[in-house]
Amino acid sequence: MTATAEIPASRLFWQGMRSGIPVVFGYIPVGIAYGVSALQAGFSPFETVLMSMMVYSGSGQVLGVSMTAQHAGLTAIFIATFLINFRYFIMSACIFSRLPQLRTFGRILASWFVVDETFAIFTTAPNKQAKLACLAGIITLTYSAWVLGAVIGVLAHSVLPEWISAGLGIALYALFIAIVVPGCRRSGRILVMVLCTAFICCALSMVIDGSWAVVISTLVCAAAGAFFIKDAGSSSQTTPADNRDEAQSAAGAAAVKEEP
Repeated sequence: MTATAEIPASRLFWQGMRSGIPVVFGYIPVGIAYGVSALQAGFSPFETVLMSMMVYSGSGQVLGVSMTAQHAGLTAIFIATFLINFRYFIMSACIFSRLPQLRTFGRILASWFVVDETFAIFTTAPNKQAKLACLAGIITLTYSAWVLGAVIGVLAHSVLPEWISAGLGIALYALFIAIVVPGCRRSGRILVMVLCTAFICCALSMVIDGSWAVVISTLVCAAAGAFFIKDAGSSSQTTPADNRDEAQSAAGAAAVKEEP
């Protein structure tokens, strides 16, 4: 008998949740740091938690908070967060290629919850486990952990000493460095692009508003890097991780240089 029995949906759901447990230990601390930073930037507790529920993007939220603290305009914030989150289009396409039966409305809804960790876990899962129920389990746990981190951050801000709350702001640097470093280690050309982005952002900040320096340096260097890195890697196979690193590096580098 060669047929393989289908795994029940309930079991797939719990398998998905179990595979997402390691992510929780990273999400909650970063969520706490985000919550504290958002309050320090002038967001209300309700706005802070609502952003985690509606945006669900660590890098996008932290970038938005840091640019808000610098009194950036909505247009600059929109463009910068769109660029840094553009990789989710690619990640969603990869995930849904494993779920051909999922209809358009389901894809629209599920894509809202696609983040780096969801992408990494689901796209590397065995074929027999790569089902909608498993994706739902991953999303349920990781999304809940991210929102919980923001809630804890809001509550902790009112009870923690001021020097500890201020110290949590270092997580902003750590998050964007974590975005940039993997791509730099993978490719020397990405490292060159990151350094160029940082240099251009610093130079532009001397003559124009810092938030627009982030946007312009990201646009210019990401566009240049798209051709520069593609040409270098044309003879080898590009992996989803490579695409993700290239999509993040320019925006991450600009954000690191523009942190207050």
